[in-house]
Amino acid sequence: MTQPMGCPGQCVYCPTYQATPQSYTPESPAVLRARECLYDAGSQVRLRLKALSEMGHPTDKIDLIIMGGTFLAASQEYQYQFIKDCYDALNDQESATLAEAKRINETARQRCTGLCIETRPDWCGQTEIERMLEFGTTRVELGVQTMDDEIYRLVKRGHLVKDVVRATALLRDHGFKVHYHWMPGLPGSTPEKDLALSRLLFADPRFRPDGLKLYPTVVVGGTELERWYQDGRYHPYDTETMIDLLVRIKTMVPGYVRISRVLRDIPPKFIVGGCKESLRGIIKQRMKEASIECQCIRCREYGHRLREGWKIGEPRLDRIDYKASGGTEIFLSFVDESGTLFGLLRLRVQPRPIPVLGQETKENVAIIRELHVFGPEVPLSEQRTGAAQHKGLGKALLTEAERIAREEFRAPQMVVLSGVGAREYYRESDYNSLDDYMVKGL
Repeated sequence: MTQPMGCPGQCVYCPTYQATPQSYTPESPAVLRARECLYDAGSQVRLRLKALSEMGHPTDKIDLIIMGGTFLAASQEYQYQFIKDCYDALNDQESATLAEAKRINETARQRCTGLCIETRPDWCGQTEIERMLEFGTTRVELGVQTMDDEIYRLVKRGHLVKDVVRATALLRDHGFKVHYHWMPGLPGSTPEKDLALSRLLFADPRFRPDGLKLYPTVVVGGTELERWYQDGRYHPYDTETMIDLLVRIKTMVPGYVRISRVLRDIPPKFIVGGCKESLRGIIKQRMKEASIECQCIRCREYGHRLREGWKIGEPRLDRIDYKASGGTEIFLSFVDESGTLFGLLRLRVQPRPIPVLGQETKENVAIIRELHVFGPEVPLSEQRTGAAQHKGLGKALLTEAERIAREEFRAPQMVVLSGVGAREYYRESDYNSLDDYMVKGL
């Protein structure tokens, strides 16, 4: 969690509390932990590692998420120091530079296998992307919220739909995973409009995100939206309406999308209107009663289904092809007959070079944007009975992606945007470093 600082946006719904990072409340769990560490990045990382270790979790593969305001709008000196401090804490030693910290982390005991940064579409241009690559970022969460310029204007969002399109394409062209924050129930919308816009998310190839955080609009104390609510200018959807809407949205989500949250992490005491409790459980129950299974990645993950008592079958290779941002996306996965997900790989093939590599080519460019095997987390040095990890599924997905790129698209090489701590994994398959990527000739 970054230190409290201003934000380029003036959104009417955004929580704004003194001495608290923008868009969070003073008692959000991440804020409480950050304040305990005086917002020092390294101290926060060490605190989380200690807590996870005490809970029995292996800590050698870390997914790091930078939270709080618009991080990329902070001073660049602060950004570089913050990220370096995170790596130094994982490495358990101080480095002279960010580059050195990343290099040490490639073989450290606690490796950063994924780094996520949240930003706004209008703070996601070529300059910001090059900086994120330097940080070792692999996933970007865009505060998209809706897809309607009139609603953007009404809520003082400060950008347009064209900015979402541009940011999404730039991120994809560089190999990032792209997640959207999505807010049903904003002023100026209706349940019918929200449903139509949600359908557009996956019907229009300009969008089609890899993941979603569903954040039903709530009225937080102290916001301009609270004044609208008190004046009768804004009415949040009632709980039943929102539940019905979210069930419909989850029903239409394709199998290549992960829904990682349903409701923001805002303590109920700060909410004066709208849903106060997480709706994931009740939505799941409603879908079960209607004999509907959500096809999103999270709902199908091996680990989740194992805990829920599903009968787990044998994995087989599955493939989904779709167009997005001027390229072809190939979603490879290992699933059993009921769709239980053991592992996935996102391969993108585009007819243009990766901008930062500056390579002149008229051939197709193949980029692996994600490779992930699910199940109980297994340390790098172990194998565990019943676990999906370390069973060769990742290597099998990688081999198939290379075959598709070589045989179907005649791509001369495979490029991977991987977490710093995952680079050794790719070196085992004859990949070599090229700037912020791993590359292998095909």
